[in-house]
Amino acid sequence: MPSVSRLDVDVAAPLDDALPGAAATAIPSAPTGSGNGHGKASGTNLNGAVHGPGTAELGEHAIDEYRPMKVVCIGAGYSGIVAGIRFAQRIPNLDLTIYEKQEGVGGAWWANRYPYQLTFEENTQWSAFYAPGPEILAYLEGIVAKYKLMQYIRLRTELVHTQWDESLARWRLRLRRPRFAPDIIDGIPSASGPRAQDPPSPVDDEMEEFEDTADVLFMGTGTLSRWGWPDIPGLEEFGGKLVHSAQWDTAEGGWENTVKGWEDKTVGVIGLGSSAIQLVPALQRRVKRVVQFVRGKTWIAPPFSVDKMAELTSRKQEAGNYTFSEEERETFAKDPEYYRKFRHEIENDLNSVHGVSYRGSEMQKGAMALFKEIMTQKLAKKPWIAEYLIPSFSVSCRRLTPGPGYLESLCEDNVTFEPMPITRVTPTGIELQDGRTQPLDILVCATGFDTSYRPPFPVIGRNGLPLKTRWDAHAEAYLSLTVDGFPNMFFGLGPNAAVNSGVSARAARTRGRLCGRGDCEDAEGEDCECGGEEGRSGGLESTVYLDNCRSWYKNSAGRIIGLWPGSCLHAVRTLSNPRWEDFDYTPLERDRDSPAGRFAFLGSGWTLNEKTMTGDRAWYLDDVDIPPGAPFPATATHMNRLSVFGSMIMGTGPGIAATLLCRGRGVPSHLNESESGAKSASASGFGTNNGGGAGAFSAPIGDFAIDDYRRMKVVCIGAGYTGVVAGIRFAQRIPNLDLTIYEKEEEVGGTWWVNRYPGLACDVPSHCYQLTFEPNTNWSSFYVPGPEILTYIKSIVEKYKLMKYIQLRTELIHAQWDESKSRWHLRLRRPRFPQNGISNAGTNGHSPSASTGMPVHGEFEEFEDTADVLFMGTGSLNRWSWPDIPGLGSFSGKLLHSADWDKAEGGWEETVKDWKDKTVGVIGLGSSAIQLVTALQPRVKQVVQFARGKTWIAAPFAIQKLSELLSRDVNSQDFTFSEAEREAFAKDPELYDRFKHEVEHDMNSVFSISLRGSEMQSLATSVFKDNMRQKLAKKPWIAEYMIPSFAVCCRRITPGPGYLEALCEDNVTFETTHIDNVTATGITLKDGRTQPLDVLVCATGFDTSYGQRFPIIGRNGVPLSTRWASHAEAYLSLAIDGFPNLFLGLGPNAGVNSGSLIVMLERVVDYAVSATAKMQRERIASMEVKSAATRDWARYVEVRGFDALILLNTVYTDNCHSWYKNDDGRVIVLWPGSCLHAVRTLSNPRWEDFDYTPLDRGSLAGRFAWLGGGQTVNEVTMTGDRAWYLNDIDIPPVPTD
Repeated sequence: MPSVSRLDVDVAAPLDDALPGAAATAIPSAPTGSGNGHGKASGTNLNGAVHGPGTAELGEHAIDEYRPMKVVCIGAGYSGIVAGIRFAQRIPNLDLTIYEKQEGVGGAWWANRYPYQLTFEENTQWSAFYAPGPEILAYLEGIVAKYKLMQYIRLRTELVHTQWDESLARWRLRLRRPRFAPDIIDGIPSASGPRAQDPPSPVDDEMEEFEDTADVLFMGTGTLSRWGWPDIPGLEEFGGKLVHSAQWDTAEGGWENTVKGWEDKTVGVIGLGSSAIQLVPALQRRVKRVVQFVRGKTWIAPPFSVDKMAELTSRKQEAGNYTFSEEERETFAKDPEYYRKFRHEIENDLNSVHGVSYRGSEMQKGAMALFKEIMTQKLAKKPWIAEYLIPSFSVSCRRLTPGPGYLESLCEDNVTFEPMPITRVTPTGIELQDGRTQPLDILVCATGFDTSYRPPFPVIGRNGLPLKTRWDAHAEAYLSLTVDGFPNMFFGLGPNAAVNSGVSARAARTRGRLCGRGDCEDAEGEDCECGGEEGRSGGLESTVYLDNCRSWYKNSAGRIIGLWPGSCLHAVRTLSNPRWEDFDYTPLERDRDSPAGRFAFLGSGWTLNEKTMTGDRAWYLDDVDIPPGAPFPATATHMNRLSVFGSMIMGTGPGIAATLLCRGRGVPSHLNESESGAKSASASGFGTNNGGGAGAFSAPIGDFAIDDYRRMKVVCIGAGYTGVVAGIRFAQRIPNLDLTIYEKEEEVGGTWWVNRYPGLACDVPSHCYQLTFEPNTNWSSFYVPGPEILTYIKSIVEKYKLMKYIQLRTELIHAQWDESKSRWHLRLRRPRFPQNGISNAGTNGHSPSASTGMPVHGEFEEFEDTADVLFMGTGSLNRWSWPDIPGLGSFSGKLLHSADWDKAEGGWEETVKDWKDKTVGVIGLGSSAIQLVTALQPRVKQVVQFARGKTWIAAPFAIQKLSELLSRDVNSQDFTFSEAEREAFAKDPELYDRFKHEVEHDMNSVFSISLRGSEMQSLATSVFKDNMRQKLAKKPWIAEYMIPSFAVCCRRITPGPGYLEALCEDNVTFETTHIDNVTATGITLKDGRTQPLDVLVCATGFDTSYGQRFPIIGRNGVPLSTRWASHAEAYLSLAIDGFPNLFLGLGPNAGVNSGSLIVMLERVVDYAVSATAKMQRERIASMEVKSAATRDWARYVEVRGFDALILLNTVYTDNCHSWYKNDDGRVIVLWPGSCLHAVRTLSNPRWEDFDYTPLDRGSLAGRFAWLGGGQTVNEVTMTGDRAWYLNDIDIPPVPTD
């Protein structure tokens, strides 16, 4: 006879490549995978399922059986390198190519050779505070080598044309490269050829063109890639050496070798930008004379963060660039904590000066005074230069550069500062407007780049529209990174991507998170600029960037196309949470006719690791968000927790710029907001400090910081498992929160408080029934008793101090959506307490427990409350009812329901201590009845179980894994943990983590048992049947009656340890004849027999129709009962169209038949919290799931007519009586797939499936009103951490091959 343990899955092999064990061996499954390295399986008869679990219409793919993605990146500079690392890290089944037109990687740092650092790739060996360009290039080359990016990079390959192919939903690319010798493949050396750092020479400078395609095209070219000669008459006639700063000669020893021999030369430098400012001091020491021809004025800033640098390195402040000593670099290398603090505080400092960009701000005024003073002081030897160089326009109108040594070099005798405009260039020099001539040997044009953002090659979008035409008036892109009409194309640093304070690479790296979302394009171009009509309103209107100065931030019409309309931190906040609803989507051609519509991607209902029975099937335990154990603040002024839960530098002051320029502190505006959190677009919040003044922010947009989050009122109904998790996660992740949890019972615990019947226990392994972030090493049993679970839940409530949010004995009796206020209006009932007693009233107070105060007997009071978000944590097992049996009310003995057992101080054992001479009837054959019979059998005279159907009794789940991990006898029926085992769990976290991980892995390995016709289903039927017959051998007739003809899992299975053995005892009667009626003394059966009873227990379950015990009224006055008149349904089990801002904890189709319900519960809470965070972050008054999205989900779930969908292939629709189904046979309880399938689905919310109503409905910025005034709270108030992004860095793994 087969062993019952054969349904377990052996995970003794490493979890990253676990092969099927006992279960998969005994229940033949699929091949173990294709081994293609991409996680993509082949074959259709996987896990023994007939045609797989899906259908031809729905697709047989697993939800995470990702299609191949062809990504092409143009450019191998900073953006392209980061893109290469992140695409390779985060996109499975990837085909990646990076085309770079230069001979080496590095982008601008390769192209520019004249006389930056990633968050995840630190460099402790910078030689100077302002690192030389060649050192930055070497840093980039080091990263390319470390992450083995040359396998993706094609050098000397230039894109010359690209066009969107609608029929293929791909970009077609035409590229040009040198023609190489036969040992060179695709423009890079073959394995036997020269190294990429020493590239081969092409054949006779011949070029060839070739074609490629891309699902996603990433433009990593940046803005500083197209230089041009200045438009000066006679330039081409110059007879000396003519050089452009962006096209400097290449030399083995760097730029220093290119200027050897210039000692007797007169060198002219045209320009006054960053390149010219760096060129002049570098050349001044190496040539006979430097003549700088300037075409305007500019501010020269003092070195950024100079006092912070001095403070951190214990140095005196220096006027020029700081070089790091060998000792300092060694300290950085040996003390990572010190180095990270140094870096963190420098970036914190750099992110403290955005206020300088606001017109009329105190910081702007201070900057002008300070810079003027410093420039005048440093130019004291040639004061006339100061008079000319110092501008009248504001600081930051054009790009600031600190220019260490520049002003000092202007005062040297061999430097001429020439402000007279140039008339023309002659063969021997330059002729000026006043008629003077300046002889030159060498002329350097440091005249910058074409910053129009127009690419040097045709980009043709949908309907043959060229990007040049789309940008005819000016360049613009949604959030700087994508353009409507050009699907699947993203810019690394597109229009309005640059930042004028902070670290520009940060925003670019954050931008990369938006790439790779299917076939998508920006839907509506009118909001592409984050709020700007003609570029003069919105986030830039009140800044100095629009002042009258010559700047590459602006185009020729004066429109700002270079800068982000806010600070660097503002950009990071904005880009960290993509608004997927702003895109339109086209599904893959193969999915366009799917009956599941937008949910075709959900596929066959399981994950790849389940389908192939390989890999880890408890991966969600590897990356658990552990909440802080300390109590959460009731409100949060500093809003860093949404992005990072790390440390905050409280009170860290700004460096030289902020110290000398800051003139006050702002006040967070949310402290004065109305109850609803809504504010008019013109409301004032921050006052006049920190760079603002009254005109610092544009009234039509709003004066709030982007993370000045409005107060959110969240009400949760129920304090069971779901409500407790909700309380923890809402408090952890939602700043400025007003949270109340209403619980109708006297205590927390939900179903584990309400249910206290004999034998109550968890019927899945206890280590699969705990919160992922709250492991318990002290469970007494593998199937833990109910009171122990209740104690566990109470301990969590105490640990996270949730009672300050919970109001006990308070029942919701009516909820209605108030459209005018975008809030839920709630009516609640609670006991009335004496005037001098303890009341349970009050916001975030909690009612006393039975031991701390007693209400006035039988008296109740009603009160009202409101909620921005209403979270229903009531679950499905909260409404019990008596069975509809004639005469039930006439029974004169003790009548009990399993869900309403008597309370006793000593637990259920005390309630049955006098039953030794009693005959007890138990009606039911579900989980409760099975546990009741087992518990009562040794404690009463006689148990009579009235069975109204048939059921499968499963072998204990994961018993072989338990036996294997704890070295036990596999046939043992003892499921308790010894003191020694619990102590080992507590003392050895690695042992415990492996134990719980492998048990959950095992539980997630049997989904295919639910698939009709699968071999696992067939074998389970055989194993369970043999097991039941063996254990019922003493009363074989019971087995013949109890063993069903319907499939295993058609109704919920339970292992029922000891139940079958109890049925075989002499004092247990298993009664299969149906009940006719109940009498005063017992039960009369349909065949006329009577059964006298002293006690009658109805274990007849719960109302699982999802009907609420109170009215819930949605939009337009529609009751939920009307919406659910035919059957209960909810989008992804958690949201209902017509009921905005309402989320269900365990709603219709949220149950799972394999795996952990707790994991499902946690993901649903995460989803609701994420939605709330989105509403708070983006100032959304209401969000409601679209009816079309709900319909698509319903089609995926239901079995209707000719729609052959997921549940059609499962056993759940077999002919059995099951609480999974409603009266019409529709499955309304179970998720249409595995637990892991649900986790994958819920982990990435589809925000595009919702409709939104904004708070700021009259804002000129439209959907981007929430971006506010262009800063973050910590910048406005000059408090908190302004480099928080460094606290939670995703460190990419380094490739090993």
